[in-house]
Amino acid sequence: MGKLQIFVFLVIKTATTKGYGQKQSQTPPEKSKNFEELYLEGKEAYLDNNYKDCVTKLEAAIQDYQFYTDTVSKCKLKCSKKSHNFSSVLKNSPDIVPFEKLVHETLCVMKCKQKSLSKERVENIGEKTRTDFEEKKPYDFLQLCYYQRGAHQDAANAAFTNLVYNSDHETMRANLKFYMALPEVDENGVKNLESPDYVEHYLLGTDQYRSEDWAGLIASMEESLKKYLLAEEFCRVNCDKPFDMGWYPDFKSSVANHFTFCLKCKMNCAQNLNNFNGEFMDDLIPSFYHYLQFAYFKVGKIEMASQCTGTYLYLNPDHQDMQGNALYYKDVEGVKEKWFLPREEAVTYVERDEDEQALLDYIESNFVFTEEKEEEENNTDIDTDTDTDIDSSEDAADLHPDEFIAKSCPRNSSAKKLSAWSQNNSHEEKELFTESPTKKLVSNVMTEKQCQGLIDIAQLVAHSGDGYINTPMDTGLDNPHTSSEILKGITIGKLALFVYYGLVDWKYLEIVLDSAEMMTKRTNKMMSPTKTIYSTYTHLVCRKAKPGPKVQGHNVMSHALHADNCQLKKTECDSSPPAYYYRDYSALLYLNREFSGGNLVFAERDKKTGSFEITDTVVPQCGKMTAFTSGPENIHGVKPIFTGERCVLAMWYSLDNTFEEPEIDIAMKLIDFIKADETPPLIIRESLEALTMFDEKQAKAVAAVNGIKKP
Repeated sequence: MGKLQIFVFLVIKTATTKGYGQKQSQTPPEKSKNFEELYLEGKEAYLDNNYKDCVTKLEAAIQDYQFYTDTVSKCKLKCSKKSHNFSSVLKNSPDIVPFEKLVHETLCVMKCKQKSLSKERVENIGEKTRTDFEEKKPYDFLQLCYYQRGAHQDAANAAFTNLVYNSDHETMRANLKFYMALPEVDENGVKNLESPDYVEHYLLGTDQYRSEDWAGLIASMEESLKKYLLAEEFCRVNCDKPFDMGWYPDFKSSVANHFTFCLKCKMNCAQNLNNFNGEFMDDLIPSFYHYLQFAYFKVGKIEMASQCTGTYLYLNPDHQDMQGNALYYKDVEGVKEKWFLPREEAVTYVERDEDEQALLDYIESNFVFTEEKEEEENNTDIDTDTDTDIDSSEDAADLHPDEFIAKSCPRNSSAKKLSAWSQNNSHEEKELFTESPTKKLVSNVMTEKQCQGLIDIAQLVAHSGDGYINTPMDTGLDNPHTSSEILKGITIGKLALFVYYGLVDWKYLEIVLDSAEMMTKRTNKMMSPTKTIYSTYTHLVCRKAKPGPKVQGHNVMSHALHADNCQLKKTECDSSPPAYYYRDYSALLYLNREFSGGNLVFAERDKKTGSFEITDTVVPQCGKMTAFTSGPENIHGVKPIFTGERCVLAMWYSLDNTFEEPEIDIAMKLIDFIKADETPPLIIRESLEALTMFDEKQAKAVAAVNGIKKP
């Protein structure tokens, strides 16, 4: 059986398998058996080492589970919407109208299922089986059976699918890593086979945003929003499910208790559905309108853009970036104030959520019975002239503290999440940095005048694409990190060529070299006091937001979370090329604060959710410098720029001198020749042009754009 025997696994299905959540026929695979029976048979086949039957039975079980849940969900949703249109048989008893509605709705669901499901079908499914399918447990067996059958790509897909919904499953994480190392497995082809349609449309939309396909982005995001809201409706109607109270209450207590259980389940739907292949999107609903307002603007549909802007601000009224977009649209001739009214589906969504939250808050606040509470209620004046004696202390004593579900079942309000997200996305973040042996932060290493000197140099010679074009990370884009910003930079080698070509004064090069040397000495002292470090790359770079309306989706950062010497993958940080595996230390020297956004953040992967959680925030300021080790222990990124321009001098170092940056030594020799009033030899030019893949024609083109006048 090989190396895989040491693990307990799960799996997904082959390309021909029709698993839960995928487009497929609405005909169950085996009419005589339900998913519970097929699941048990599949597990038995696994235990008997009959891997062929294991795959067949478990694939069929997943298909039948999808068919059954989809059918029942549609019946429940249809009958829920029809419940207001049933003809009432009541004439004089309005107090039982809600129960009549339940009776009609129940009958409707029963008839719908009778019409849609086989008469022979057994619907009495054990709670453990339901839980196993909800938690994707069938894949735990199926993935191993795939592996034993030699279907390694399917095994990897299955392992990843399970891991998406069980991010703390360390064995499965190791399992997936094992599969992805197999030569038959295409790492880029590993996918979540139960990825909902709205996730696929959303991810397609983000790709279309990056490729500037605005019509495609509108279609994808509108479809994703529609499918997401439908998925949440399905989730909510499926919260109408059995609940073991653990006690035997009277009718009203039972109804109230079960209702609260179901309501909490409904309020958890948003959190459960915001799982995008293991990453939870707390800002999902607002982000739909953020992308849409931008895309509608790009295709000239200002009214639609305004409505999406108003909808976003309805969900998140304090978002400065969107407030700026609203002002931009309002300045367009012919724009009307009524265009900024929020879309109906967003209003309905929020109002429902607020009401449910208010009711649950009331339950959680009032179904609390302590001695102090009882004494307080006993001292309350009660009208004793009624026909019924009320003994509140006896009523309270009858209700055991653990009997009401409000005390034990957590829930997540969408409204609360939106509020928290709004606060977390404020542009004015506070600095929070914890020093450790792997990262340091110091201030005042440079004066305001020195900072401005470097910024002036950047404004003079920095150009788009520098640092990325003609490098191992070249993606063909001037700014590979985000299409929302303009990024310009200059390296020491290119700056030296500007000097050699006579386009700028040599003193500018000396300023950058002196600044880099100061950074290197400080980094060496802070991070590696016993070993010499060698600069491998120096980059003076500025970035700013593009003018006009903006979109900042959940994953749109100025520079996405990353490590400096390896590439983040699903389960590891890969240090193989084109990653700069030789980097040991990184250093960033900030030159200004005249911008909003743009904070440096450090993050750690949450073992339970698999998503990255921000742990540290550095607010840039002239003379502030951070140095840190370059590996996966320091995952970091840059928040988006909203206004102004952010400039920084960045350096990377290695303990291996074979990777030392040759441009520094050549640039210093160039300055020595100039100071000695000697003509620099041609070898300096040739060496720099070969190292930078930059020539005089390109330099003069930059000079023309930047308005450089010869010194």
